[in-house]
Amino acid sequence: MSPAFKRKIGRLLWTLVLVTLVAVEFWFRAVREPAPREPVVEVQILQPLSGVRFIDDETNDGDSFVVEHEGQRLVLRLYFVDCAEKREYKLVAGRLKDQAGYFGGLSIPQTLKLGQQAKAFTADLLRSQPFTVFTRWERVYDSERIYTVIRFDDGEDLAHKLVLAGLARIHTKGVNMPDGRKANDYANHLREVEKEARAAQRGAWGMPRRAPSAAKKQ
Repeated sequence: MSPAFKRKIGRLLWTLVLVTLVAVEFWFRAVREPAPREPVVEVQILQPLSGVRFIDDETNDGDSFVVEHEGQRLVLRLYFVDCAEKREYKLVAGRLKDQAGYFGGLSIPQTLKLGQQAKAFTADLLRSQPFTVFTRWERVYDSERIYTVIRFDDGEDLAHKLVLAGLARIHTKGVNMPDGRKANDYANHLREVEKEARAAQRGAWGMPRRAPSAAKKQ
């Protein structure tokens, strides 16, 4: 066997070894890593998701929170309502002022406190009561958050409970509800609930307002 032929055989053997190693590596990756999920596609009608589990996460607040469904992490955002911010930073400065004004002129510290109360209120409900998620898989702008309706076994949804407790303003897009009510009809329902909360001085509606300035008194 000539030296040239031996070198040719050697290169061929090394090539076969490398191909085998690459094939083995791809096989191990396929075994270790689950197949990627199909991308979420928006649908026209709210779909119920059962077996959803609330997850404590530092990003949670009153109207937006993390859950787990069939091993997948979802970030949900309520239709119809907006809870106060739970912390202050530059990007939410304008929103905090709007939220403070909506509730009749709260201070920024009061509004932040309200946001913390809403966060705790939502977390307590989702930990302690069975609930069903309804979603069209509609994303909030281009974020990972998905708009949702949360319905409890008592027939009420989370948006209703937050407004009734004086912990949310009626502010964001709506949707036709699972029980057949149109979005506008349900928004009007929430306005009636808000009147009840205001009359009973619940949540934000019971917080003391800033004293008027001397100029205004004159």
